[in-house]
Order: sequence, then C-alpha cells, then structure tokens
Amino acid sequence: MKNDKKFSTGGKIFTTFLLLFTLFLPLDAKNITFSFTGTTLKEDLKTYLQWKTYLEQNSKFKIDIKFARTYAEVVSNIKDAKSDIAYVCSSTYTLLKDKDNADLLAIPIINGQDKYYSEIIALKGTKYKSIMDFKGKIFAFTDPDSTSGSIAPTYTIFMHGDTITNFFSNLIYTYDHGESIKAVLDGFVDGASIDSLVLTQYAKKHPKDMQNLRVVQKLGPYTISPIVARNNLNKREFQELQNLFLNMHHTKIGKEILNHLNIDRFEKPTNQTYSNIYKMLNALKEKK
Repeated sequence: MKNDKKFSTGGKIFTTFLLLFTLFLPLDAKNITFSFTGTTLKEDLKTYLQWKTYLEQNSKFKIDIKFARTYAEVVSNIKDAKSDIAYVCSSTYTLLKDKDNADLLAIPIINGQDKYYSEIIALKGTKYKSIMDFKGKIFAFTDPDSTSGSIAPTYTIFMHGDTITNFFSNLIYTYDHGESIKAVLDGFVDGASIDSLVLTQYAKKHPKDMQNLRVVQKLGPYTISPIVARNNLNKREFQELQNLFLNMHHTKIGKEILNHLNIDRFEKPTNQTYSNIYKMLNALKEKK
C-alpha cells in the first residue's frame, strides 16, 4: 500500500508539473496571414521573410506571408477572412472600408510624411510633359484598382474629357510596379504610372536604370498605402499586432527591416483622410 501511495503522490506531482509546463508552451500560437499586393517589389522578398521572422519572434503569432496576384484578390481574402492583415494600396483600403470589411491598423511614415504620389514616367530624352501627352501612345498601368498605377491617371484623363479606352492606342496591365518600370526601360511601352514610393525604392536598388528614366508628372498627393486588418479580427489580437508594427523602429532588427523598405516607422492611425481617393472612385463609378 505504501508503494501505491508513493506512486500516486509521485504521479500527482508529475501531472501537476506537466500541466504547469504546458502553460508555457506556444500551443495557442495564432496563425496570422499577412498579405501583400503589387505595391511591393518582388526583389524585396528576402526582407519580407525577415519581417515575418521578426513578427513571430516578438509575438505569439505564427505569420504566413501571402502575395496576391491582384488587388481584387486581397479585397476578397480580407472579406472572406483568408487574410488577417494586409499591406494594401490606399484605394484598396477605401474599397474595403466602404463595405466595412477592414480597419486601419498602422500607417507607414516615409521621409517624414504619410503621403505619396502617382508618378508618370518615360525614358529620358522624350518630350512628354504630362499624362495628356501620351494620347495615342502605348501605356502601362499596374492594377485596375491601384491608386497610383491606374485610378489617378484614369481620373486625370477623365477630367480632361476623355476615357482611357479612347485615349491610349494600347493599354497594358502589368500587375506589378517593378514590371511597369521595366516595360518603360525596355521600350515596350511609351510610359507608365508608378507608385512614387516604389519608384524611390527601385532607384535605391537600380541607380543606373534611373539614369535612363525621368518623371514626367506627379499626380497627388494621396494618403499613403496603409496596413489594414479585417474588421472581425479579435480586438486583443488587433491591439497586439498594432503594437508590433508601432514598436518596430525601437528595435535594432526592426529598424533594419524598415530601412530596407525605406520606411521611417509605423504610426497609429489618427486623422488620415482618403477623401480625394473616394472622390476619384466615385467620379469614375458615375462615368460607367
């Protein structure tokens, strides 16, 4: 009987220890899917993987990175809860917010500002002075839902009494800002509309290429592309994720990742307005 008692007591101690030990295991690690659109450069993949690692090491989350082929795919993924957070174009955010599918999570600050432009680019030596000089030319847009890569130039042409269908001799969609830049450099198109932040990032990586390019016109400014979260994400998880982004620039590795992406820091959303983007979208919707 004594041996039985000893075994029973030992078993209780072991069971108690095991229960306490499991409390500290990351069994409740939450999977978070982080989506990106064509606002990113493919060659920054290594940095995005470092970002994934950073987020995981500084939280209880397991981060899955997903690169969407189109902006519409990101909208669908957020809406259907296939993605939890996403780094999206400003117009993509307005489309999500309009249906109450997403909330602002963090605002990137770049060169001290929360603004960016749609930049019309062409080869050096060309005589274009504005988007309106590309009438009858071959032009590249990125994605139909991209503010800088489609909506801003489309709206500008519309305000001059024309449509992109009639305006260009040929219009192609590259679905990637980097590919649009290369299309101009290769002479495949006469011009393209580019996210100014992506162009700056591209210039850092390919300074020689930039010697053959020039910015014809800047459209904007527009409130910067944000990080959003699906609107039905758990509030506690939303807060934890937000804090992760807001504190990145306070850590050595986080700051290195931000520097690679040309981002100063992330800030909590305050009074950012996307009214000029709503204005363009509404005008183009009425046109249809």
